Amino acid sequence: MLKANLIVILIGIVAGFTGILPLLKRKADKYSLLSVFLLFFMMPYIVQHFTLPWVAWWWKGIIISSALALPLVVAFGRGNSRCSFPLLGASVVIGILISLLQHYLL
Repeated sequence: MLKANLIVILIGIVAGFTGILPLLKRKADKYSLLSVFLLFFMMPYIVQHFTLPWVAWWWKGIIISSALALPLVVAFGRGNSRCSFPLLGASVVIGILISLLQHYLL
């Protein structure tokens, strides 16, 4: 149990830093970067504990991460529109990353 939680935390750290990379290139403000990091940091825990019985294991991360990133995409579209599409793309890529890492490590 402790090992699984540690792996989820490490996946969250990797996902958080991977998620802010496209926004650093777009020069997003520090509050946007913090909110995206926290979203992607908590996402592996949510993906691990959420069940979607009608989808394959590799789709689960994509669906959940895209759904959780939509409110931030809408918020960025209003104030900082140059960051909304990279965030949506990053959520799909990180969803795949989370699914792969959790499937093969847990």
